[in-house]
Amino acid sequence: MSDPVVSRNEWSARAPKRPFTKLRTGALGVAGIVLHHGGVKDSEPGPGTVKAFERYHMGTNGWNAIAYNWLVDERGVIYEGRGPGIVSGATKHNNFKTESICYTGYGGRKVPEVALVSITEVIEDIQNRYGGRLWLKGHQDLAATTCPGSELYAWLKNGCVVYEGNPSTIDFEGIARYIRGLGEKLDNIPLSKIRRSRGQMVQLAQRRLRDRGHDPGGIDGVFGSRTKAAVKSFQRAVGFLRPNGAVDKTTWDALFLL
Repeated sequence: MSDPVVSRNEWSARAPKRPFTKLRTGALGVAGIVLHHGGVKDSEPGPGTVKAFERYHMGTNGWNAIAYNWLVDERGVIYEGRGPGIVSGATKHNNFKTESICYTGYGGRKVPEVALVSITEVIEDIQNRYGGRLWLKGHQDLAATTCPGSELYAWLKNGCVVYEGNPSTIDFEGIARYIRGLGEKLDNIPLSKIRRSRGQMVQLAQRRLRDRGHDPGGIDGVFGSRTKAAVKSFQRAVGFLRPNGAVDKTTWDALFLL
């Protein structure tokens, strides 16, 4: 991550009661990312709140350690919870196949942009470590809860859009290079329903399809039937693409750069 992360040592995390368990890799390993919130309306940003979570999780609940892999406060400060590649304790029945992120504030009201930027950075870091193939869900998608709060959940479902800076300072050429670089990955392995593609690149494609008037049915990072139909619709609309419903490099470039 480009932003500094407050390590476990720096926020004085307690040692786990038992050694941490590493997440499995490969086909049966990590499948997704789960977003949570602290749920307390008047919490203060800072390591004090992170320590309060730890006391509750280890003391009241009797858990091994603080539940989350990562935490982000209202000021956008990122904290190492259990850390990367470690089984979390935050999402029952899904701990052994996910990494978890907790926004320490209250997700039921507007979340500061600086916090959303940091949450996005953590998501991207996790995706990069696992090849960009993970689904992204709110806690309420997996359990009977309102977590991560109505506002944060809506942000997640709308594609995790963040805005930073003055438009006049945006490096549009740099963005184009980045988009082309992502497209290079699709030269031999396109995004498609038959490949059960999922992850950040699928989510980016879904968001772009929606913005261009082709409804993918959701911005969930899963290449399903609705996404395939939206890709076909876009390919037909462009005119020079074969309408096969898969996103190869040519379709990707047309989607983002035309």
